[in-house]
Amino acid sequence: MELAPCDPRSSKAPQVMTWRLAAGDGVSPSRPGREFFELVFIEAGEGRQRIGAHTYQASTGDLFLIAPWEINELGCQDGTTRWVVAFDTDFLLPEDLFLAAFLQVPGSGERFLRIEAPDRARWVTRFSNLADELAGDSFGASVAAHALLQLLLVDVARRAGIRLDHLSSQTRPILFSVFAFIEQRFRAPIGLADVARAVARSPSYLTDLVRRETGRTVQQWIIHRRMAEARLLLLQSGTRVKDIGSMIGYDDTGHFIRQFRRANGMTPNRWRLGA
Repeated sequence: MELAPCDPRSSKAPQVMTWRLAAGDGVSPSRPGREFFELVFIEAGEGRQRIGAHTYQASTGDLFLIAPWEINELGCQDGTTRWVVAFDTDFLLPEDLFLAAFLQVPGSGERFLRIEAPDRARWVTRFSNLADELAGDSFGASVAAHALLQLLLVDVARRAGIRLDHLSSQTRPILFSVFAFIEQRFRAPIGLADVARAVARSPSYLTDLVRRETGRTVQQWIIHRRMAEARLLLLQSGTRVKDIGSMIGYDDTGHFIRQFRRANGMTPNRWRLGA
């Protein structure tokens, strides 16, 4: 189920797809490529949700926000049902949702939101209504689907915002621009000066701001994003380690391997064999 073009501001039509899956169901053959974010909501049951290198217990009411660069696998027990909504980056507004996708990384916070029992029926209804609009061809279906998804994302952002309360209203737009630039350009050999120039701030100001607000430097965030991409490529392709390094901005293979070992505790080849 895919959303038809509905935003005249963009030459590329925003896309969204959704499924309701039971344990044992295969993933839909129309599952999108890696440019899509996903919401995974456990309607009933239990399982294990893998995000990146970490695995979490999943149970009824858990809602996961999964970025395109993260390895994503969900194993469910019998009787488990879940909703999956996949959408491209054109839908990532307001800014809090995009920031949450970056900032809620392993080691800095949980990777899921807990929907308490009184609210779960409302969430299921929203997912169901979205699926109905995507499946139908009645007048205004694409506009209605767009509105329903935006409501879902605003609700997610509000809940994720609880974990971003330490960021001021002045800080959030700057961090949003920093992470958006990193996402666009991490495959190139970029550094602090490039990011600072892109957001019209001095390198020293940006260094202090990003470290204070996120606990990492700009360069560490660039490396973090590159390592996530490297893990994904190692798992999902047979591309040589040397070529993977080149694809994410490392012309020096040895430097890439050292960075990967420092971030993951093992070499890329060993990680590939053990993933």
